Amino acid sequence: MKRIHINTTNHPIFNAVWEICETSFPLSERRTLEDQIRIFSDKTYFLEAWIEQEKVLGIIGWWNCDGIRFVEHYAITPDSRSSGYGSIFLSEWMSDNEIPVLLEIEPVVDAITQRRKNFYLKLGFVQNEIKHYLPPYHKETGSVEMWVMSYPRLIEPEEYLRFYRKQCEEIMPEII
Repeated sequence: MKRIHINTTNHPIFNAVWEICETSFPLSERRTLEDQIRIFSDKTYFLEAWIEQEKVLGIIGWWNCDGIRFVEHYAITPDSRSSGYGSIFLSEWMSDNEIPVLLEIEPVVDAITQRRKNFYLKLGFVQNEIKHYLPPYHKETGSVEMWVMSYPRLIEPEEYLRFYRKQCEEIMPEII
């Protein structure tokens, strides 16, 4: 199994990675292809995939946000879920360095969202008591309420404000 960095739509596995994004996240939580192309030129953005025998098993899209690694997208292919890959991949990625990790999850409203929260809790994430709204990816979707989870500790208020400023001003697409 190996992890591959993708920095262009011309990468041989980009189409498989993009399909995972489109099928794993609702429209309100994902970019357009045009905006994905835009962020490839940002030196603080990274897109990686785990592959085995030429098959993409999972992806992580993340940002270096001035002392916080913000996981924008993390997904395992449907046929690779419940096999332990999700925990293995994310644990491996988190161990790359000691910079705190921040991610957003949907509020717990059903068994699926509870399972997702439990997955992150088992890996050592903690839930922050921060009122957070994901800025819109698209004009028609608007902002989405999300919960902030972080690893290995709670995020300090000033860290969150720095992150949120970057999210609003640089990470998210410009909605006109």
